[in-house]
Amino acid sequence: MALRSIALVALAVVGFAISAYLAAFELGIVAHVWDPLFGDGSRRVLTSAIARVLPVPDAALGGAAYLVDGLLAAVLMVRPRGRLVVASALAVIASAGAVVAFALVVVQAAFVGAFCALCLASAAVSAALAFGALVEWRARQRDHQFHDDQSGEVVSS
Repeated sequence: MALRSIALVALAVVGFAISAYLAAFELGIVAHVWDPLFGDGSRRVLTSAIARVLPVPDAALGGAAYLVDGLLAAVLMVRPRGRLVVASALAVIASAGAVVAFALVVVQAAFVGAFCALCLASAAVSAALAFGALVEWRARQRDHQFHDDQSGEVVSS
């Protein structure tokens, strides 16, 4: 479980770094956005009307979600046993992030007509983080049930 938690923290750090860079572009802190695959696609996506729907850059919200994911995964890392509620919260938040990331990829294609390489990388990180968080949650749920069965306590679900 500890190794999985370390991997989740690492994914969250990578996702946060990507989101922070993209948010810096959206805020005008970085003048040009790097895109090795789609040329001008990232700029088109990040300056589109859809990217400006919210009062804050969507990448900043993604960064905040990755930060929460990382903190929750760090708690799981230092507490290899137990903390089912933390694993549950991480699974829910990471899964929601993956759903939002998928929706944003669809929006890139359908409404902007361009792709952003780092946005796609962030979506892949979100999907991996959600998958890992769900695996971690399931493992902790099984571990929790095993220990309850060993103690002879009756546990209601």
